Amino acid sequence: MNKLKKKLITIGVVVTILSAYTLTTPNYDTNYQLLEDNQAFAKCNCGTVYIGNKKFLKSIPEEDNIILVEDRRRTDEPNMIIYNSCGICSKEDRNDILEILQEYERQDPTNWDRTIDSMRLEWLMHNISYDLNIEHNRTTSVDLDNEDEAKYSSKILQYLFRVK
Repeated sequence: MNKLKKKLITIGVVVTILSAYTLTTPNYDTNYQLLEDNQAFAKCNCGTVYIGNKKFLKSIPEEDNIILVEDRRRTDEPNMIIYNSCGICSKEDRNDILEILQEYERQDPTNWDRTIDSMRLEWLMHNISYDLNIEHNRTTSVDLDNEDEAKYSSKILQYLFRVK
C-alpha cells in the first residue's frame, strides 16, 4: 500500500473516532449522591467513587462498578488520578465523576485548582489517545494535575470537542 493510501486511511480512522466523541453538544445534568459511608465518597450511575491515597485504594475489594481516585492534592504537584478512566466513555458519567471531585475539593480545600471544562477536555483527550492505542501506559488513567490546567483550558478546543 502506498504512503498516500496509508495517510488517507489514518485520517479516516481519526475523523471517525473524533466524530464519535463530538457528534452532540453536551447537556450536563449531574446525577450523583454523596455517601455517609466511611470509605466511599459518592455514588453515580457508573458506580461507587472511592477517593484516597494509594494504600487506601489498594484496600478496596476489586468489584464491578467502582471508580478509584487517588488523592495527591497535598503534594508539591497537586493532582487527582482517576484509575482506569479509559473505561468510562459516557460524557455524563465522566461529568458526574468530575463534579464529585469538585465537591470533594469544596469539602476539603487544598491547592488543587482545576476547572471542570479543562478536566472534561483532558479526560476526553486521554480516552481518544487510549482508543488510538497511543501510550496505553499513560492514557489508561487520567491525572488531573494543576500544571495541565493551562494546556486544557483552551476555549477553542473545548468548543471543538463539545465538552462545554
